Amino acid sequence: MLVVTYHSISDAGGPTSIPPDVFAMQMQTLADLGRRSLRLREFIDWHDGKNNSPDDGVLITFDDAFEDFAKVAAPILQQHGFSALVFVPTQRLGHPEGWIGANNPPRPLMDWETVRSLSNEGIEFGGHSRTHANLIKLSPAEREEEIAGCAEDVSEQLGKPIEGFAAPYGCVSTEVVEAIGRHYRAAFGTRLALPARGQDRFDIPRIDMHYFRDRGHWAGLLQGRLNYLRLRQCLRAVRSRVVRTPY
Repeated sequence: MLVVTYHSISDAGGPTSIPPDVFAMQMQTLADLGRRSLRLREFIDWHDGKNNSPDDGVLITFDDAFEDFAKVAAPILQQHGFSALVFVPTQRLGHPEGWIGANNPPRPLMDWETVRSLSNEGIEFGGHSRTHANLIKLSPAEREEEIAGCAEDVSEQLGKPIEGFAAPYGCVSTEVVEAIGRHYRAAFGTRLALPARGQDRFDIPRIDMHYFRDRGHWAGLLQGRLNYLRLRQCLRAVRSRVVRTPY
């Protein structure tokens, strides 16, 4: 079982953009190896041990709701019958990214009309705060506004409950996780690892697909070969000790 994460499917620079041809290869490899995409509730049931589904599913997630998801990623997903879960910073929709760490030039986000259309076509949406805020730096009231308000925004626009959340920058604390847990059924972070049943449902790790642009490495992971993933985990651990985040 895998949870993978993307941001922008474009030729923009930086580690949060993956070229369209690379994304197409990654999805074709999933299809070639007979893997299936999961919906959030199916993943949660697996995570909670409530079903006996085989561990061949992949939950495909996107942070930030960039416009290129609708224009580029969604058609490729649909070619293979795959779905995805897109985490939305609700008050940023319809505008270019403008948060700390954003690309220059900034990439545009989808608008609500596009989000509603994709939802009707089977794409799932979750929360990513209202303003792409660093939640650990907010007061309790501000934090609640960002987390609960985001769920209210998406539910109102789509007419259905919102169950998944991803904290911007992957920044969480005990207080942040508790707040998320009051309004969502699951939350996803930036820890580079495979999910395991019974672990914390509000700290679900994801595979950053920036590391798997090579078909051989990607196919190897899908076939259960973990050496390259372990190498990336070690390199990330070393980097985290010497590089301070600006957030």
